[in-house]
Amino acid sequence: MNTSHKLLLACALACVQAWRPAVAAPAARDAGQEAAPVARSDNGFAYVCGGVGSTEAAQMKRAAGHYNMMLTFAEAGGAYLADVKVTIADLRGNNLLDTVCDAPIMLLNFPRAGAYRVSAEVAGQTRSRVVQVRRHGRNGALALLWPRGVVERAAQDDRQGSLVRPD
Repeated sequence: MNTSHKLLLACALACVQAWRPAVAAPAARDAGQEAAPVARSDNGFAYVCGGVGSTEAAQMKRAAGHYNMMLTFAEAGGAYLADVKVTIADLRGNNLLDTVCDAPIMLLNFPRAGAYRVSAEVAGQTRSRVVQVRRHGRNGALALLWPRGVVERAAQDDRQGSLVRPD
């Protein structure tokens, strides 16, 4: 094995070690235990959702360097949102990814460079942006914001709409 192959192997091993915190066992948020968020893939997209609590948010920010885009879901007042329906489509309208992010931060690796429409829905309200993904490097961060109290208002509307009135 020549020197360049040894160097390449050493770099690959270093990348795997750096990647490892973002690809751990499933998060046990309900049990009060802290675990790293789970990385997933679908249709060529690699992604991970996390950021529940300060420790996990710090893990996500450290892992962000391994992804080419970071999405953050929040209310305009700063409260983070979870259970966000995320859809990514090409500019022709073909859906490429359709998932629910159970946390306020989503890290994404797009399968190729190009323009994409990123849409996120919370409580029936959708936020959508077109992003341009470059071939190499991190493309940045996108914060998708909803009005304050959007989740509480939707829950209140659901409660009022579900009242059964006797005839």
